[in-house]
Amino acid sequence: MRSKKFVIIYAVVIFLIVFLITFNSVCSISQFEIRFEAGSAEMQTSAENIQARLDDEYLKKNFLFFKESTITSVVAEESGGYLEVTEIEKHFPNRITVRIREKYECYAFVKDGKYYVIGDDGTVLAIKDQNVNNIAGRNVEIAGFQFEEPAVGEVFSVSARQSQAYDALLALFEQIEAAQMRGNISKIEYYDMGVSDPQKNFTYFYIDCIEGLRIRIVKPEQNAEAKAKLTVSSYLSGDAEGGGFGDAERTYGYITIQESGGAVTSVYSQEKPNDWIA
Repeated sequence: MRSKKFVIIYAVVIFLIVFLITFNSVCSISQFEIRFEAGSAEMQTSAENIQARLDDEYLKKNFLFFKESTITSVVAEESGGYLEVTEIEKHFPNRITVRIREKYECYAFVKDGKYYVIGDDGTVLAIKDQNVNNIAGRNVEIAGFQFEEPAVGEVFSVSARQSQAYDALLALFEQIEAAQMRGNISKIEYYDMGVSDPQKNFTYFYIDCIEGLRIRIVKPEQNAEAKAKLTVSSYLSGDAEGGGFGDAERTYGYITIQESGGAVTSVYSQEKPNDWIA
């Protein structure tokens, strides 16, 4: 009887060993499929490095126990935060598809000679000594905001006093991006007159366009979306009170966006208005 039990136990053990070996072989990772959207040559190289590293370090690892956080860590390390994982698909029993995209530099908030470069997801991508874009040209420079010096990878934020102005800036960003107008703007500067009474205090956005046209938004925090939409449409259409304008006038003209009589208005002037601060 003991001999028979031993044979049975031995057979079970052998079966389990064979099963585990077979199962592990079937469920070991055989392919990482990296699909990436990257516009810069540097990030294309990073995506290729991510593929190579995953292949070298994690092929043949157990599919079922492989953690998705491993992939996000590798992507962050290899790209310096410029690539993000948008989707991970595990195809049983042994294939993993990873989709990643490049976070593009958009705006650069300037403080003490440093440029805090913000990506299209609102995080700090880089801190630079010069305002240069990682693909080509310059980022739109943003001045006049108060903020703590954030670290790379953190979500950018400003002081509590300027939070409404920052929300207005984000509304303006949204309209600029929708109109694909970012390349036409060189700088946006925020001015706060500093009066404690909000009814008497005046704030402004001054927008410098690359052709020479300047735009001022009066009290951008109030009715922010409507003012942002009118800013973009006035620039694109050349339609504003005080006369329409074309390409020639864009090299020297001035537009003021403000509320008047309960409505948001756009006024164009060839001469700089006397009440402009900047």
